[in-house]
Amino acid sequence: MALLDVQHLTQFFGGLRAVSDFNIQLEHGEIVGLIGPNGAGKTTVFNVMTGVYTPTKGTIVFDGQNIVGRKTYQITQAGIARTFQTIRLFSKSSVIDNIKIAYHFRMSYGNIDAFLHTRKYWEGEQLVDDYAIDLLRLFHLEGHAEDVSGSLPYGAQRRLEIARALATKPKLLILDEPAAGMNPAEADELMEMIHWLREKFDLTILLIEHQMRVVMGVCERIKVMDFGETICEGVPEYIRNDPRVCEAYLGKGA
Repeated sequence: MALLDVQHLTQFFGGLRAVSDFNIQLEHGEIVGLIGPNGAGKTTVFNVMTGVYTPTKGTIVFDGQNIVGRKTYQITQAGIARTFQTIRLFSKSSVIDNIKIAYHFRMSYGNIDAFLHTRKYWEGEQLVDDYAIDLLRLFHLEGHAEDVSGSLPYGAQRRLEIARALATKPKLLILDEPAAGMNPAEADELMEMIHWLREKFDLTILLIEHQMRVVMGVCERIKVMDFGETICEGVPEYIRNDPRVCEAYLGKGA
């Protein structure tokens, strides 16, 4: 059974059809790319998958459960985490607090324990502190644990956003333009990181990306959208040589 099975997903905003009859299946451990020109509907697909929008039509089954209509936090609890096109850290909070906030919904103590500062509360807080430092260490951010996250260099903020997503302990990680703003050397590091993330955290990864070198370098399958519709899909070599992809990006006659 596929980890994610999206069927006939359609999204209207008023009279505008943003996504039409979108289908995708992800098997455990895959790295799959979703590409297309700006305005193709890619981020809308991500937003529907993660509960930002309720689809006009279609089904989304994740890990055997229909998640259509669930709140965003419920979808996170089910095991889907994401990053964003523009970095959305808690920019005025510390680096370690960004991780702890993401992890806290998995804590076992309740509001009464937190209010009374019971032993269960303190044990839980120590657990999350240790977990957060271990995760920051994996991303070479432990030296910045107490720094304000908004003060980090751009590349470090990208790593922190991915680390924060991982703090929710997802099964599916959705990356929305992770290489945006990166130079070629940083993009190379990102490609290595994506492969490492899959192996280290036993993840399935779905990503939107405009840097074709990154998409072709990490994805095992690629789906191409234009004007809300899927125009082709396949392995990287097939996508690279499909004239419909060039036409979508550059227009007819390119």
